[in-house]
Amino acid sequence: MLENVGYILYHVLIVIFPILLYYFLAILKNIYFSKAHKGILLALTFLILLLTISFPVSYANGFVYDLRIIPIIIAFIYIGFWQGIAAIFIMLLYLHFLGQTNLSITLLNYGIITVIFYLTKKKLRTFSFKKSLLYISALYWLITLTRSYSLIHNKQYDHLLTMFLFSIITWITLILVILLIETFKQHIKLHQELQRSEKLNIISQLAASVAHEVRNPMTTINGFLQLMKKDDNINEQQLAYINISLSELNRAQDIINDYLSLAKPNDKTIRIVNISEELLKTIELMTSYTNIQNIEVQSIIEPSLYIKGNADEIKQVFINIIKNGIEAMNNSGLLKIVAFTDDDYIIIKISDNGEGMSKEQLSRVGTPFYSTKDKGTGIGLTISFQIVEQLKGKITVESEVGFGTTFILSIPICKIDGNGHQAEHPLSANY
Repeated sequence: MLENVGYILYHVLIVIFPILLYYFLAILKNIYFSKAHKGILLALTFLILLLTISFPVSYANGFVYDLRIIPIIIAFIYIGFWQGIAAIFIMLLYLHFLGQTNLSITLLNYGIITVIFYLTKKKLRTFSFKKSLLYISALYWLITLTRSYSLIHNKQYDHLLTMFLFSIITWITLILVILLIETFKQHIKLHQELQRSEKLNIISQLAASVAHEVRNPMTTINGFLQLMKKDDNINEQQLAYINISLSELNRAQDIINDYLSLAKPNDKTIRIVNISEELLKTIELMTSYTNIQNIEVQSIIEPSLYIKGNADEIKQVFINIIKNGIEAMNNSGLLKIVAFTDDDYIIIKISDNGEGMSKEQLSRVGTPFYSTKDKGTGIGLTISFQIVEQLKGKITVESEVGFGTTFILSIPICKIDGNGHQAEHPLSANY
């Protein structure tokens, strides 16, 4: 074991260092949200895989130690299911090239990994960080059991301890790599949030200073158009032009109001809100709109979910997100709404099976001036993000082109006693 320490450190370094270097450069060069991100990460995964296989540590007759499982798991989790299969295929080809013919245990292990990831690939996205670590750890130790069985079957009992120590090193390295990647992802998201906050601040100042000057001439124009509309001498074509002008003026007024809501939020009455009831009310409110658009709505809402906030604002968030989902489905589709508790948070998922968004589009959701709709301003979602952030919560968006989009709202729960009063409020919003 001691004579192999150098090789073990080599394997740990060739796994950690390239990932560390890549994410550092990704932050500096701002390529994380580019189309090349997954391709570069996949190529890096292949490189790590080939390097760790090339210099294995032998610890029993026919048994070698390397960290090949780490880049393969990383490919499945952070790049994609088919990319994970590609990594396994590259591994098998390279092992065959190196002259390894007895690949039965390898095929069994990575066949198990492939099946498990296929069955859980959608569920894995919904896991919290802790659950993900437990899931990956359980998967890894399941594979380790098959290696143990092989040693026992071949009566190589004296190598079991060595294999167990190597397995612990591999597991620690795997967890360390995941922690590194998650840390970099959080850093990138934080940087993104700071940029968004700066944009919001600029827009708020601009809206406050310009809105008054813009509204005055708009009010004058609106007044004269209303007078012209009442004139008996105008023909039908002129009346149609006036109605179009008034409609566009009203739309411009709505846009100004949206911007002003960023600059000067309305006075809010903060109270304990039954978010389950508000969500059901919103679904009922949107029923006529969903019927017109031929949208089916499925909802599973856990009763009596409470938060501390403003009911009108919460309802506005739901309306904005549900309306976006409906409009993304082009007159037919399925909208799913689920609400439940997870530890100290209420989780609300609103999913559509519409067009979906690319990674680049996804990175811009919630920013002002950006909308996938022709006449949209993006302000509705920007306000929704702002409201949820004020509740000390967050909105995350998952999307895949051609499959649809899911908005996930995480809001701190407000626990109440039997009298309807707040029992605990360690995570409640402070306004």
